[in-house]
This record gives sequence, structure tokens and C-alpha cells, in this order.
Amino acid sequence: MFNPTLDSRLVIDGQEYTFSPHPAVPTLVWGQEGRHAIVYRMQNNGSAFALKVFRPAFRHPGLLESANALWTYHELPGMRVCRQTVIAPGLYDDLIAEYEDLEYAMVMPWIEGYTWFDFLQNHDRLTLEESRALTESIGWVLYALELNHLAHCDLSSGNVIIDPALEQVYLVDVEDLYSPWLTPPPLVPAGTMGYQHREVAETGQWGPLGDRFAGAVLMAEMLGWAHPDVRKAAYGESYFAPGELQRDGERFELLNSALEIYHPGFAEAFAQAWRSRSLEDCPPLQTWYDLLDDLPRDPVESWAPIDLAELDEGEPEVEKLDALRPSGSTPLEPDLIEPAEGPRWPLPANRVGCRRVVTAALLLVVLCCYAVFFAFEWSLLSNWIK
Repeated sequence: MFNPTLDSRLVIDGQEYTFSPHPAVPTLVWGQEGRHAIVYRMQNNGSAFALKVFRPAFRHPGLLESANALWTYHELPGMRVCRQTVIAPGLYDDLIAEYEDLEYAMVMPWIEGYTWFDFLQNHDRLTLEESRALTESIGWVLYALELNHLAHCDLSSGNVIIDPALEQVYLVDVEDLYSPWLTPPPLVPAGTMGYQHREVAETGQWGPLGDRFAGAVLMAEMLGWAHPDVRKAAYGESYFAPGELQRDGERFELLNSALEIYHPGFAEAFAQAWRSRSLEDCPPLQTWYDLLDDLPRDPVESWAPIDLAELDEGEPEVEKLDALRPSGSTPLEPDLIEPAEGPRWPLPANRVGCRRVVTAALLLVVLCCYAVFFAFEWSLLSNWIK
């Protein structure tokens, strides 16, 4: 496999990229190993990028087709990684001749933050406000995909990145994203352990409903994570152990009870997904979005408080994963290539609760127009009387 050093240089489309040192071991290149690929952090002119180098079994021409089709979707909430450049034969032959393992590798924006996997593994605490904000963010991201007939199809804790402010959620590993205009990938995604519906283990879930079950589990985890009993009960890389998915047990009852504190509709939606026989039986992602959008805007403590008597004072404070964030870093918007012209998505503002904001803004505009109109009429009337 491709094995760069801190002295390695890559020239792509006339731009020179260097490799970033790992925050924990500065003498090594910053790389993250996954099931399908290794992702390296690169930099160019102060901006951060990710180089995703696939293992040989996962390199195929469809990656170029997929990247070209997904480019437009980078404007959707949480989908910045769709701005991809593929090092494909015929386009970057000199680079592939020098580093053969870079065939069909991808360059894309680097997303700063922590994975949801990190929170689950380390049992990191979230406040009620942070739990709601993260759930609203991922609910908005998933609903925006559903609204545009798309699906990630391999949602898991490792594919969800949370920005350092603990407000915005981003999805990564989007190569197998479903679109009605794409051909199926050679290896159809069948979900990840801990988030896998029993129906899709053998059939796969590459389709418009591919996020319904895994998305429900992720949103339930995030919304319930502020509750210390939920954190203590978490299995590991997911809240549920793989063998207990869609089986009633203590973890399910505990998490569903935490959801009910926010609103009974969350518990009902999660129970429906949990007991579903197929993805079609799971509630649409819009159901979760609407429930989140209807939550009171007041602080959560005022309407869904945690019983302080249940808090374990012995629960250790886990430091946030500052090693993952370079000093002074901020989310970056690198400019790889001019974005292709695409449709204006029929979506409201990039926050949940936005429908109320938009409605109020329109109402204010109308009132202002009426005020200006009446002021003008009054001015004409006054001059006529004089």
C-alpha cells in the first residue's frame, strides 16, 4: 500500500500537497485506517485535504462515475466530502505511474472534528443542549438526502464526524451513496454491525430507503446520550451489541425511555424501526425531522430535565479529543475545482427549526412592505390637505 512520509510531495492539477504530521506522533504521517481505505491528511496553501487510498479490492472505474455524479451534492447539509477529485487512469497517468497504489484514490475536503465512534468508545459526556443540537443536525442531514431521493447506505458511528463546536454533523465515506442516476457499486453495502437491519445482511441496502434503520439508531443514540445511564450501558463502537439488534432487552428499554422524555413520538418512531420486518416498515426520516423541528426552542433543562439524583458523581470526566484538532483549526472550505452548475435544492435553511424562522422572516417582510405603503400614502394625503 501507499506509504508516504512527511517529505513526500504530490502534485495534483498543478497544486503541491504535503502530508500532515500525526498530532499524537509528530514524526509519522497523519493517517486513519478504515475497512476499505486509508485516509491521509494533506495540506496545500493552509487548507486541509483528505487523500483516500483504497485497498486493491475496492478500486474500480465506478468511483470516477460516482464522484462526478456526487459533486453537485456537496451543497447539501453535511455533505462537503462530495467535492472529490479522483486520480483515475487517463487523467493522472504520470502520478499513477509514480505511485501505482494511488489508482482511483480520491482528494476531498478534510473534515475537522470527532467521530461519533469516539464518543461511544470513550463515553464522552454531552449536555442536553449538545445532544439535541447534534440530533437536529444529523436529522436535517438525513432528511435533506431523503428529500432529494438519496441515501448514504452505510451509516455508522465511524462515518459521522462532529465539528469541534459540537453543533454540526458531517457524513463521510460517501462512495456508495445511492442516487437514482447511479449504477449500483460492485459490492453493494449491507450496513455496519450495530446499525444493520436484519433484512439487509444478505440483500444489501443500496436504495432510497437505505438510511431508515441505521439513521434511526444513530439519532436515538445521540438524543439519549446526555443521560448518564444511557452512556454507561453503551456497548462500544455502537450503543447496541450486534447480536441484540431488533431484540427487546435492557439497552433498548433504557434508550427508548430516554427518548420518551423528549417526546413520546421519538419512542414510537424508534420502536417502529426496531420491530420492523423491512426497511419499508421503518418510519421515513422526515418523521424524525418533524419531531425534532417541533421541539420547544427553550433550554432542554426547562422541559426535559435530567434527574440530578440519578447522576453518578463517580463518573469520570473524559477529556474531549483535542488531539484530533490542530491548534487554532477551523472548519475549512477548500477550493479544489469550480463547482459544476447544479439545481437549487428545494431545502430550507441549514438548521432544524428553520421553518419557523423563515415564516417569521416572511411575515416581517410583508409587514414592512405594508408599513412603507401606508407611510407613502399618508405622506401624499398630508401634502394634498396642505
